[in-house]
Amino acid sequence: MELRELRKEVHELTDLDKLSKQFQDSWIKPLKSNTNIHLPFLQNLSPEVKQELNHQILNLKENWNYIKSAQIINQKLAHHIRYLIELKLTTFNGDEQKSKVITNSLLNDDFFNIRQTIQQVQSFEEHLKKFSKGYHQLNDYLHQNLKLEDGILFTELPHQKHFNKIKSVAQQQKKIVRHLGNHFIYLVKETQLKND
Repeated sequence: MELRELRKEVHELTDLDKLSKQFQDSWIKPLKSNTNIHLPFLQNLSPEVKQELNHQILNLKENWNYIKSAQIINQKLAHHIRYLIELKLTTFNGDEQKSKVITNSLLNDDFFNIRQTIQQVQSFEEHLKKFSKGYHQLNDYLHQNLKLEDGILFTELPHQKHFNKIKSVAQQQKKIVRHLGNHFIYLVKETQLKND
């Protein structure tokens, strides 16, 4: 994939801040007993079931907090693509000094180094897998404790759609970071060849 296409994909990544808020509003908030007035069947659950739901939600909190903060990965990917395009131009123009500065920044910057971004993409995927497992377990538990029509009504809330979009962004990030890494390695080698 060319850098131009990659830049387009990075800029088209869905905002995870908005997605996580939409998911939270359609799944986490309704499950909390004081925010589900519009879903009376959830208020009618036994205290034991409500307690278990709250316990399961609490177990997902760490993973959910990581997911909510993953928009920073999109921002880092946008930063990396700008630097890679700049690196390609400096390599093409033979500006050895500027190429070294950009390469050094991509490798060693405390916040924007590419290795750290790769690790964050992998960590996001891991947190998402753990959250997904708990999400499905909690939904199954809820369905066991609801009447069929109430379970269907809860399923029709948009939380599943929002969650699928979050998973899609994670897959896109993984694909993009792989291509960014390949371009970076290629450009560093290209710069070294031109300077030898």
